[in-house]
Amino acid sequence: MQTNDKMMKALILSSLVAVMACQSSGIEKKLSDIHLKETVSINDVPKSSLTFFDVNDSRCPEGVNCIWAGNATVDLLLEGVNTEGKLTEHINMCLGDCRSQYGTGSFRQADTLDHEFAGQKYRFILENVNPHKIADSTFTKEKYSISLKIEKR
Repeated sequence: MQTNDKMMKALILSSLVAVMACQSSGIEKKLSDIHLKETVSINDVPKSSLTFFDVNDSRCPEGVNCIWAGNATVDLLLEGVNTEGKLTEHINMCLGDCRSQYGTGSFRQADTLDHEFAGQKYRFILENVNPHKIADSTFTKEKYSISLKIEKR
């Protein structure tokens, strides 16, 4: 009976080790509807946060024929700490016709940026900027939100 218990414990332990070995070391966080000026935590240790700081939207409104597709650029503020103290940094991401930011042939339905901040490597993936412009309608910047996926590398 005691041999069976030892075998069972060994089997459970080896299964647990195998499962943990197969897990990815990265952590993924998908954030939908981050509103303009909203701050979200992206890391606990070291503590880091991201603020949807600003947006510029020149995308062609739905229902309109435009010569240029336009784009939506977002300014994200990263804040955190490291051994040297407080850090702040702005990063910009773009959806649509992003030639001004990335060069020719740069129409993006999603924007991906690999970036190191406060000693941690991240991959930021901007998936959407809302609302989409509609012909003959206006709204203020405060109505904007983004969908963003964050992966720790």
